[in-house]
Order: sequence, then C-alpha cells, then structure tokens
Amino acid sequence: MLPTMFREKVVGEFGTATGKLIWPTSVTTAPDGDLVVKDSGTGNIQIFNSEGLPKERFPYGFEPIKGLGDVTCMKSGVILVTSGTRIIQLFSKDGELIHELKSPKVTWPYSYGITVLQSNKIAVSDWSNGGKINIIGVDWRMNAILKTQAIEGFHRPVRIAVNKNEEILVTEGQLFGRFQGCCIKVINSERNLTQTIGPRYGKRFTFENPSGICVDHHGNVFVSDAGQNCIVMFNPDSSLSAVIVSEGLQGPSGLSMLDHGALAVADCYNHCVKIYKYK
Repeated sequence: MLPTMFREKVVGEFGTATGKLIWPTSVTTAPDGDLVVKDSGTGNIQIFNSEGLPKERFPYGFEPIKGLGDVTCMKSGVILVTSGTRIIQLFSKDGELIHELKSPKVTWPYSYGITVLQSNKIAVSDWSNGGKINIIGVDWRMNAILKTQAIEGFHRPVRIAVNKNEEILVTEGQLFGRFQGCCIKVINSERNLTQTIGPRYGKRFTFENPSGICVDHHGNVFVSDAGQNCIVMFNPDSSLSAVIVSEGLQGPSGLSMLDHGALAVADCYNHCVKIYKYK
C-alpha cells in the first residue's frame, strides 16, 4: 500500500540574502540532519537546520549551463558538488573548499548527478557521448582518483540514487529539449544496466521530465517529474506506483529523504524547498 503525503514545511523564499533562494535545483541531507541546498540562481550552497533556519551560505563557483549539477554529502559531512564540468568540488560544512577532485584522465566533462555508494565510491552522471554513468574510486585520505568505470546506454542521465542492495537508480529527463529517455534506469550491483521503468508506468501515467530521485529506508523510490510538477512513488519492486504529490510544485527538481521520515523537494520555480511527511 502506497502512503499518503502532506506538506509539513516550506524552507526558504525568493531572494538573494541568507536563507533565501532564487533557483534551488538540488538538495541533500547531511549526517547531522541539516539540509544542504544548491541554489543555481545565486551560485551558492545554503545549509538549513532541521527546523528550516539558515546556518551557512557559501559560493561554489559557476555552471557553464545554469542548473546543471548536483550536491550530495558523505558520512564524514564533506559536501560534494558537481556543476556540469570535469571537476567535483569538496567543501566542509562551513564553506571551506577542501579539494577539487579531477584527473588528467577524467572522463566526465559534463557532470550532472552525484551520489555516494556504500563502498565510498561515487557515481556521477555525465552527458558526454550521449550519456553515461561513471563509477569513481577515490583515495579519500589523499583525495586522489584511483579508478573509473563507465557504464554506457544512457541519454542525458540526470540524478542518481542508490538503494540498500547497491543498485543505482538513474533518472533520464528532457532538460533543454526533447531526447530519448523519460524513464528511470536501474544498474545492478554487478554494474550492468538491467531495468527501465517508463516512459509509461502504471495504467495511466507517463513520465515527461523525471528529475530528482531518492530511496527511503523501506526501499520505496520517489521521483520528481519537473514536466508534470508532481512526485511519483514506486514500491521496492516497482510493481505499484502512484502520483503522491500533484499540486503546489513548479519545476520540482532534486529530492532527499530526511532522518525523521520526511521528503525534501527542491521546488525550483517556487524558490524554496518543500518538506512532506508521509504515512
């Protein structure tokens, strides 16, 4: 049985000052429960506490294409930022730039989504050559890239999530023009592309521009569709699906699960992050 959803809180509002947002596109949860938001409108990372109050704000630089990129957080609290370039930035929570992760052999020149795997490797989506997912092994003591593995078969992959079985779930949207995609693709733990969900799912629904994706501790999968301004939920084996939020969103983008069992949504064109509780 899929849950019912209700809005609990709105974090941020339109503006350029601390605590305000212009174009929030990505959101993640820090180990201490803070909310970390990438605001492509101002080029800043903003951190809010669990009550939605601003704690920190710092710049991450630039994006060659506005809105291209993502943010995620490691168990150590280090923040990882992609911006559509071949560099992955590492920040402390107080905004110090710790390192820029790159390599002369780098193969992700148009980085987009990023997530940390259980093995402490990272997965990065990339738009070059049609699209691929890069699995990157890192020596985190030296902040050095050890090895990369490219998984082909994608068309403009957007954001990435990983479940407890170490399966990688990837959204393929329609940002900047209509391309193949409109689906979720699943990579198994052996790093093979094994499943595609969509464009049509269930009996009545079709993805238009799936963007954000995350997984709760039960294995349920949440997907934001920026084209239809809604959030869809699938049960762990994707046999059941339902639109669980269909009103109040404009360009929903990144998603993140919070520690207390709530869902955070970067509501891009409403200039805020909305938090939903579900049963």
